[in-house]
Amino acid sequence: MRKIILSVLILGLLASAVWLVFSVQQKKDATAEAEVRAESIPAIRLTSLSGDTFSLPQLSSGIATVLIYFNSTCEICQMELQSIGKRILEFDDAQILLVSSQERSEISEFYNNHSLKNSSNVFWLMDEDMEVAAHYGVRSVPAIFCYDSEGKLQGKFQGPVKVDLILEKLGISKTKTP
Repeated sequence: MRKIILSVLILGLLASAVWLVFSVQQKKDATAEAEVRAESIPAIRLTSLSGDTFSLPQLSSGIATVLIYFNSTCEICQMELQSIGKRILEFDDAQILLVSSQERSEISEFYNNHSLKNSSNVFWLMDEDMEVAAHYGVRSVPAIFCYDSEGKLQGKFQGPVKVDLILEKLGISKTKTP
């Protein structure tokens, strides 16, 4: 009887180990696929807070673009957007696409209390079906993707990042510092 119990335990441990290896490999494959997809701006259509629908390439065509996937309740996102807001003049030669999967009311409340709301080069977009999150494999926020004027990925970041580094990846000099 002990041999049967021991055999079942060993078989269970072996099956668990195989499942763990398989799961880790699947996660690595999904991450690698997301990295390849992120190389260019996806042709995904999103809705603005005003109800207009835009495709991401339409908004970023011919101009350096930073796409920031955020959540209004995330303190790191709030700090990141506040830092960008303080230096928004340096982003005159770029588009900033702020994308969130939150409800319109939550994003609107955040928008109404934010210094970036009056910036003509900042677009507040809703990822209602989480297509952008899936495309980029977003696991945490803020997730930041920097593209040149041809729509090619120049840099990506998870979590907080210095504004200088974002500007550098966008190919924008610091000569416009107020």
